Amino acid sequence: MRALQMSLAGILTYVLIPGSMTVAFQAEPPMPSGSSAQISTGPATVAPHWSRNDYPHEIPEGAAYYIIQENDTLWDLAGKFLGNPFLWPQIWQENGYIRDAHWIYPGDPLLLPKIQIVSDQAGGIPGFGEEGAPSDIPGFGEEGVAGGTSSRRLIPVTEEITMLCSPYILKGSEEEGLKIIGSEQGADKVAFANNDIVYLNKGSNGGIKAGDVFTIHRSADTVQHPRSGRRLGTRIETFGTLRTILVQEDTSTAVIDVSCSDILAGSYLKPYEKPNVPVILGFSPSDRLTPPSGKARGYIVAIAENASITGAGGILSIDLGTEDGILPGTRLVAYRNAYSGVGRNVVGDIVVITTQARTATAKVMYSRDSLILGDSVEVQ
Repeated sequence: MRALQMSLAGILTYVLIPGSMTVAFQAEPPMPSGSSAQISTGPATVAPHWSRNDYPHEIPEGAAYYIIQENDTLWDLAGKFLGNPFLWPQIWQENGYIRDAHWIYPGDPLLLPKIQIVSDQAGGIPGFGEEGAPSDIPGFGEEGVAGGTSSRRLIPVTEEITMLCSPYILKGSEEEGLKIIGSEQGADKVAFANNDIVYLNKGSNGGIKAGDVFTIHRSADTVQHPRSGRRLGTRIETFGTLRTILVQEDTSTAVIDVSCSDILAGSYLKPYEKPNVPVILGFSPSDRLTPPSGKARGYIVAIAENASITGAGGILSIDLGTEDGILPGTRLVAYRNAYSGVGRNVVGDIVVITTQARTATAKVMYSRDSLILGDSVEVQ
C-alpha cells in the first residue's frame, strides 16, 4: 500500500502505513554518531531531542538498537530488520516506552528483538533458537489447510478481534473498581452493544479522562481441572471495548466501540492494551504418525463459551503457561489415548495466543477430530 503524505505548514509530515504512523520533523534530529539508518550495539547514550514518548536515555551493553529516522514506521522497520513487516508488534513490545504504535518520533531509540516465530525450545528450556526455525517446515495451502507446498511463509495465528474477545483463566484477582453502571436508556435496556452509550461509576476524581479506551470484562465461573478436579482459577470473559466521551467529577459517559457479545451492567473495565498477534511459520498438520516430542505436556482445561467440545478455529485454554516455557506462538499437538498409555490418537494442532503464569489461551489451527475437554496436549 502506498504511503499517503500530507504537510502542515511545511513543518510536520504525516505518513500513514498499515501498522504504524510517524510524526517526522523536517529538521534532522540529533542522534549518536554512527547510528544513522543502521543497527548499532550498546552501550550508548541517546542524544537529547524532542519526543512525546519518555524514551530511554541509555542503551544497555550488548543490546541491538536503531535510532528512528524521518518517515520511519514500525511496519517498514520490521520488514527491514526482522524480514517481515507483520512482525512490527514485536518491535513495539520490546520498546514499552512507546505508548501508541501509530506514533513514533525521530531520534527515539528502538531496541530490536530476536524474531519470535515458533519457539522450538518452548516446553524445554524457555527461550528462542539463535538460528530461528528449521528451513524444511512444510507450509499450509493458501486457504490455511493442509496440502500446500513447502514454504517458510509466515502466517498470523488469528485476527486482533479474536484475541481481544478470547477468555482467559486468572488464578488471582483483577482490579474491578471501574464498572459500567447502566446506559442512557435506563433500566429498559439490560444488554449493550456497538454504539450504545453507557455510564461509568468513576470520573475525573478516579483519574478518568475523555478519550480513554478500556476493555470490558466479567468474572464468569471457577475453572476446575477436568482430570484432577483441582481449582485452576477464574475464567474471565472479555466482551469488547469502550471509549469515554464525557467525564464528570464522579461519573463518566462512554460509547461502546466493539462488542464481542452482549455487555451487561456491572462489567468491569481495564485499560486497553493492543493485542499482539503471534506470527508463525506454516506447518503440516500432525497425524497419528507424529512422534511424541518429549517436551512439556498438559491438558485442555476449558473451552470458550463453556463448551465441552471444539474444532478448527475454536478457542480453548490449557494448563501450561509461562512458568512451563509457553509463549505466544507455541504450537502443541492435541491427542488422547484410547487405552491407558496406549494408542495415541492425534486429534489436532493448537497454537498459543496469550499466556498467564500457569495457563494459556490457544486457537485450534487444525482438527482431524473433535477436541474434547480433558484431551492431552504436548509442545512441538
